[in-house]
Amino acid sequence: MSTLPRFTLPLPAADFLRDYWQRKPLLARASATGLAIPDPDTLAGLALEEGVESRLIMGAQDSPWTLRHGPFDEDDFRTLPEQNWTLLVQSVDYCLTEVSLLLDSFDFLPPWRLEDIMISYAVRGGSVGPHFDQYDVFLIQASGQRRWQLGPACDADTPLQPHDSLRLLADMPVQEEHLLGPGDVLYIPPGVAHWGIAEDDDCVTWSVGFRAPRRADLLARLTDECLADMPETLFTDPGRDLPQDAAGLSDADVQALTEQALSLLTPERTRRALMQLLSEPRQGNQNGPDFAGLDFEVDTGHIRAAAPHATLVRRGSTRLLADASGLWLNGEHVPLPDDSRGLGTYLASRRLYDAPSLAQHAGEAGMELLNEWIEQGFFVSLE
Repeated sequence: MSTLPRFTLPLPAADFLRDYWQRKPLLARASATGLAIPDPDTLAGLALEEGVESRLIMGAQDSPWTLRHGPFDEDDFRTLPEQNWTLLVQSVDYCLTEVSLLLDSFDFLPPWRLEDIMISYAVRGGSVGPHFDQYDVFLIQASGQRRWQLGPACDADTPLQPHDSLRLLADMPVQEEHLLGPGDVLYIPPGVAHWGIAEDDDCVTWSVGFRAPRRADLLARLTDECLADMPETLFTDPGRDLPQDAAGLSDADVQALTEQALSLLTPERTRRALMQLLSEPRQGNQNGPDFAGLDFEVDTGHIRAAAPHATLVRRGSTRLLADASGLWLNGEHVPLPDDSRGLGTYLASRRLYDAPSLAQHAGEAGMELLNEWIEQGFFVSLE
């Protein structure tokens, strides 16, 4: 029987957010299903693609660590040792729409908070070394077994091993240890040290990462939005007092200059800048990903068999947010007709859609827009 990837929290979502989210790890046994796709061969095939971000990490506790970036070729895989290596493919959900459907299980968080799904394949002893991430991650075991060791909270001052391209911890005291099998899930908050080692061959792990914009990037985007439509307005200071310090900058002037600059950050500009930023697809490092030139086939037969009620699926590389002004699609704003206001909310709140709900939320003009998006590849018909 065909199944789609699914994760279920083992406790009420409100309790998870209160007690665990960004606070402490959570082990959830047998809480994920439908993880058979992709198999290792498919994952390796993705790593051959020019626009897909992939890495090979080799090493172990008693041997040097090495990192290679893709794209790879078949000879690269033929020459790998029998142990102690891991292949990591980033943003697999962008490439394989079936994988992206797992993200609907995380509806206890706002959609803009989701980033992507990385999938790793490891042979016995394969690992990426002791490290910590600056964002939340759910580690989902799809096949094989991986032993996870958890350590203390880390920060920018935590000592690292001397390595040019890997940020590995110099020392990681073990505070918890868990052996994960298929379907087991481990949530790790930002900053918590962790180290996973494959116990056997064919160890596949899904990593659901979360979007956590840098504050500097938020400020830069807000500034860009203000500059884009800012009138040529100069600083004004009518009714000012005599200067107390003829050679300096008074506190009153600092406050007045700051207030007039910040007045450009109107609620409308702020929302527009944030909606654009947070609806943009993930940007990779200098090695990728670049999905503009990639058009991965969607396995509509598998999705139809697992979800016979669905008539439409959002392509994995399509990122959506909705607000009162319309729909934000991969960073672009699309105003919606008055009779289709609910269409944006419906489309952005899930990835599978049924015909009655589409008809309910989209008027005639909304359906025309939807057909355009299907032709452009943002959505795929299952009929």
